[in-house]
Amino acid sequence: MKMKAAVLRAKGDARIVEIDKPECGPRDVIVKTVRSGICGSDVSALGVEPGAEFGHETAGWLTEVGSEVAGLAPGQRVFVQPMTACPVGRSCMMGGFSEYIRVPGARLDWNVYLLPDGMSYDVAALIEPFAVGTHGKNVPGAKPGDHVVVYGVGTIGLSCISALIAQGIKPVAIVRNDKKRALLEKMGATVCNISEADEFAFLRENFGVTTHRVGYPAIDVDIVVDCAGAPTIVDDFLKMMKRASRLSIVGVNMAPVSVPLSRIMSAEVIIQGASAYDDADIREVIDNLASGRTHMEELITHHYKLDDIQEALATAADRTKAIKVIVDME
Repeated sequence: MKMKAAVLRAKGDARIVEIDKPECGPRDVIVKTVRSGICGSDVSALGVEPGAEFGHETAGWLTEVGSEVAGLAPGQRVFVQPMTACPVGRSCMMGGFSEYIRVPGARLDWNVYLLPDGMSYDVAALIEPFAVGTHGKNVPGAKPGDHVVVYGVGTIGLSCISALIAQGIKPVAIVRNDKKRALLEKMGATVCNISEADEFAFLRENFGVTTHRVGYPAIDVDIVVDCAGAPTIVDDFLKMMKRASRLSIVGVNMAPVSVPLSRIMSAEVIIQGASAYDDADIREVIDNLASGRTHMEELITHHYKLDDIQEALATAADRTKAIKVIVDME
């Protein structure tokens, strides 16, 4: 049996082809994809080999379940966890823009998660990026009462902000324009537009002032989450100078950054990476989405059919138009 699949030939160049539908082994499941979101890595072709199936923000339902798979049955609605459904380093080529996906070695709550009753496939397609943003605030251990700043309000930044607000934390979102102000304020964030205001003065007014461990003034910020990947953010963080504050780096920045180690030493701050997500993040995300504690569905700005994947990628690449682009696979 044949199926339709999108393959990425080069950055921004995708084509629909017909390939063999995957076969289900005794330890596998076959998922009929229903919704798949377009990630920035799909747009940039980061981690995708030329000519490969791609897409990894996927929800669908089980059409076949191998004889040795426990706890799963045909017809169940699922989210596929790409980091554990694919070999290491190949999650971006899971095949979310293919009509069917084979999940080898399928295990409930490992690489396949059941969707709660009532959760739409649109919302389920947001689980993966929401988990990335959630991991970004969980790595530094954000907790109610913390003063948190988030740089970057793309899909991942908005996901991080949503996760913080669902936890009872009202963060400050650092932006360069007011295009998303209404959405951010509806979500519950405080917005600092650095094109109009000095961010450090804004943060001092919003969070107050404390002291550096040796007595110098410091802005009372506990956690900074970098979802933008801008090289200036490390320096901004170090200027806040609160003792034991944490910088969580989620955004991708390939350029070297000069860091004065004496400032890290003197304030005993922590700079750490936050990559992808784990089981706890996914469970938190599914609970937040199912309970309606977020406005995540409002991040979806566009829907396209699979046959229009080329246009969908072009739209997703235009950040003035799109936040999250969803491909309807049925």
